[in-house]
Amino acid sequence: MSLLSPWGEHLNRALPLNEYPRPQLVRDNWMNLNGMWECQITDGPEPSRHEGWKPICVPFALGSLLSGVEDQLHPGQVLWYRRRFIYHPAENRHQVLLNFEAVDQCCVIYLNGLVAGHHEGGYAPFSVDITNLVKVDNEMLVRVTDDSDQGIYAYGKQRLAHGGMWYTPSSGIWQTVWIEELPEHSMQDVKITPDPENGMVYLQMAGTFTQAVITVFADRKLIHRGMTSEMSYSFALEDAHAWTPEDPFLYDLYIQTEDETVRSYFGMRRFSSGRDASGQMRFLLNGRPVFLSGLLDQGYSCDGLMTYPADEAMIFDIMKARDMGFNFLRKHVKIESRRWYYHCDRLGMLVMQDMPNGGGPYDTRRVAVWPTIGFRKFPDSEYEKNGRADERGRKAWGMELDAMLDMLYNAVSVFAWVPFNEGWGQFDTKQVTDRIRSYDSTRLVDAASGWFETGCGDFDSRHVYFRPFRMPARRDGRILLLSEFGGYSYLEPQHSQAEKLYGYRKYSDRLRLNDAVLACYEREILPAVTEGLAGCIYTQVSDVEDECNGLLTADRRVLKIDERRMRKMNERCRRCVR
Repeated sequence: MSLLSPWGEHLNRALPLNEYPRPQLVRDNWMNLNGMWECQITDGPEPSRHEGWKPICVPFALGSLLSGVEDQLHPGQVLWYRRRFIYHPAENRHQVLLNFEAVDQCCVIYLNGLVAGHHEGGYAPFSVDITNLVKVDNEMLVRVTDDSDQGIYAYGKQRLAHGGMWYTPSSGIWQTVWIEELPEHSMQDVKITPDPENGMVYLQMAGTFTQAVITVFADRKLIHRGMTSEMSYSFALEDAHAWTPEDPFLYDLYIQTEDETVRSYFGMRRFSSGRDASGQMRFLLNGRPVFLSGLLDQGYSCDGLMTYPADEAMIFDIMKARDMGFNFLRKHVKIESRRWYYHCDRLGMLVMQDMPNGGGPYDTRRVAVWPTIGFRKFPDSEYEKNGRADERGRKAWGMELDAMLDMLYNAVSVFAWVPFNEGWGQFDTKQVTDRIRSYDSTRLVDAASGWFETGCGDFDSRHVYFRPFRMPARRDGRILLLSEFGGYSYLEPQHSQAEKLYGYRKYSDRLRLNDAVLACYEREILPAVTEGLAGCIYTQVSDVEDECNGLLTADRRVLKIDERRMRKMNERCRRCVR
């Protein structure tokens, strides 16, 4: 059954997703290339010049309803995109960058018959310098290959043989394509590190400028201005306004070079762990214990697959979670568009960020059956048994991990990284955790969500679906997180894509579902919080294909749970932590 969300139903196909794609480094000279392109799939190395082209709506991936082309790209095939565009350069243009927010999985970009650049990996944004290739009238070709779960790159929940908890694979361009112009003295990147404990902010910049003026505003009031000729800059903030989910205060940052001014923002927050007044290990936000009550967020749309149909659709999911009293989302084995994190930053929603999994084939008994009945420890150096025999795949995953850390370093709301989930393609966990910490010491790490426990990271992270959750007899001093539970299913007629209902417990009507979810919190979560449970993640935000265990339907038109009752339950959980 094909479903449209309210935003997909009113999609502007001529120019969808027209908001500026990179909110933490905004410049004025840019051009959105979303809209109607052409595509074709070939078995050979070259596309047809005149035949076989179909219209496709970018940035919705091949396979999605909103793209208009629901074909599937198979390993060994090539997906071609074609787009003509007119470009008029600005007077002070020095460099022209063609930006892709995400292309799944590997691509080569051609502009006016010449190779402009290439990229590997399906989740990170990248840029191609087209300064010497771009003209007034241009033709762009993009060559895409995607082996999905059969190749060496990360693929998350996509699988060619999809069904159950695995989703329809999508291929090609699935986030915004855009052009920006850089002057001779430009700001090309900035890393922002807030240090609220010492009242400091540290900037690490990259660019072609020789001098920059740094200006900071709080509620439109100028609070700092300084000048530097270095790429590193730091400044003090007296009586800094802390960022919290209840008060998501953001500072406005402007960096002016000789030729341009770019805009950014930051929040003053500190993530750590420590003991509360009763001696239990907790997550600390700005030094204060906070109970983490979250939802598993797959980030899938019924009509756009991995792409939200509109900015408003992202905001809707985040605000519905807030309205139900949840204070964080675990973005599950997917990296979202940069605008999604911006909305979490400004709306006050904490984020636990997964790295998309890769590898395979997997031993089902090893990664599903045995851990579910209590066997959570297996050697992660046994590469073949863990679906990681291919060294190229391990290196590619590391490359994509680094890209994710770099992309989201400035995200105010991201408080923890999750490199591995339920042993899917897990390997060298201690080394990977150390790799993350060496790049980013400001956040926590859930090294192994669910099982394949190695004792490293900041969380004792457990998934419990098929039996009641009980506090473990032994604790190891880390934050105890029930990082997946629930998953109760109810299919709302006319609002589901399910071909075969998948879930951990199934209910025939909405009232029974509500009573069951709230009873689970009452019996299992509330008593555990006082005993030291520091957080929990209910599965999940919305239905996705066969999974009908969302609190929202796949089309986001029906909220299955009683918002008021859920909010009160979350408030009770938070009051247990002081």
